[in-house]
Amino acid sequence: MPGAGLAGAAVPSDRIIDGKDIWPLMSGASGAKSPHDVLFYYRGPQLQAVRSGKWKLVLAQPKQNVATALYDLEADISETADLSARYPKMVAKMEELAEKCREDLGDSLMGRKGRNCRPPGTCE
Repeated sequence: MPGAGLAGAAVPSDRIIDGKDIWPLMSGASGAKSPHDVLFYYRGPQLQAVRSGKWKLVLAQPKQNVATALYDLEADISETADLSARYPKMVAKMEELAEKCREDLGDSLMGRKGRNCRPPGTCE
């Protein structure tokens, strides 16, 4: 967890901590790589997208008129070419990752509460 590590604090052991130390990436360390295999994009409590390696799957958002779309971010950083029809197996794999995330953290768009949801920390 970068904040704890940078501050010299111990990471709590009484709960699940899903953050990882990304300081090498943030500081521009030579050869730094992301410690994450998969990244999940949330807008508030809604799961919006999943990224794994070069692939990003934008999940359908019917109320916003957004359809599911798959992008190769190495070849198309601007997300202009939807490859979902060409790579249906990758779409299915990414949707499985999204489903595991929903089980863990929930997704209000799907009416799902995750088993590991907890209120955000606060200070008085």
